[in-house]
Amino acid sequence: MRITAPYNTGARLPMFTGENNKKDKKYTDPLMNWPVRGLAYTNELGAALSEIAPKLGVLLWFPAMLYFGADIYDKYKNEKTSYDPNAQRGTEQAIFQLLASVALPTAAVIAGQKTASVMGSMGKTGLTLQTQEEVINFMNEFNSRRHLGKFVNKRQQFKDHFVESFTTKREKLIREHKIKNPLKFIADTIFTSRHPEAIAMSQKDKVLKFADKNIDSMFSMYDELMAGRRPKEFSDKMWKKFNKLKDKYAKDPDYKTTYLRDASEDIIKKFQKSKMTKSKMLKTLGGFVALGIAIKPIDHFVEKVVIKKVVEPNLSNVFNKNEQQKDALKTQRRIELNS
Repeated sequence: MRITAPYNTGARLPMFTGENNKKDKKYTDPLMNWPVRGLAYTNELGAALSEIAPKLGVLLWFPAMLYFGADIYDKYKNEKTSYDPNAQRGTEQAIFQLLASVALPTAAVIAGQKTASVMGSMGKTGLTLQTQEEVINFMNEFNSRRHLGKFVNKRQQFKDHFVESFTTKREKLIREHKIKNPLKFIADTIFTSRHPEAIAMSQKDKVLKFADKNIDSMFSMYDELMAGRRPKEFSDKMWKKFNKLKDKYAKDPDYKTTYLRDASEDIIKKFQKSKMTKSKMLKTLGGFVALGIAIKPIDHFVEKVVIKKVVEPNLSNVFNKNEQQKDALKTQRRIELNS
């Protein structure tokens, strides 16, 4: 959230110390002082972090919204250090904060994330980063309803089931995307990292090719794990996680007879999720870069163009008209009382 505002600059107030000593003191907006000022940036931080930490991204909007309300009320109530409630001033500040602090910076972050995601289609898969994530998410959901061990010698059958399930899901997403509530779409874009409609918007053959490759890799890892060998794709950290998971399941009566199978399937799901971390980080970086580039132009555009040239003149006409109507009504009442 930006804090630049058209009402807090340039004012100087006289301050007297002693008999005839006069000093000028520059006015400082109390909401500009740290650590309160830091609250103004939390929504932008939340929007940028939504890809890697969705819940934290949502929570970070609350401090910013509190600051947003406090700043509007302060500008409505006070003209710098003087108590002077003014509805026009408060309205202008609300519009300024809405555009320069919420809507446009968030749009810049989302645009940066989308750009980074689209750049992923320049790779071998031809798919955006978001589409790759959604395919892996769908694959993990699909696997959670099946045991890989039952398909070790029936890999093609597994693939056929996957294609059938994926095709049904994709067609459903296409229908839902066409009638999606605009407000829900905006909320999902800002506050969630899941965008299953990315699958519906991508070329089916590329998606299935990407999925087919992942299924082969998944079964290869499963075979290695069941044989007690470390898959070449596993890092030291992932291998240690598997051994801990295996030991944990071996001690649990509910998993004792199938501990190796269950540990193998669960660690493969964790591995698949870890593959998405890199793409999420790239999208987050894209959001920060876009915000850094856009933040000053946004402030300048909103303050100098939107507020000064559009909002301020129109609000002045509205509020002046209201005042004239009130004065005319008061005059009419006086005339009626005197007649």
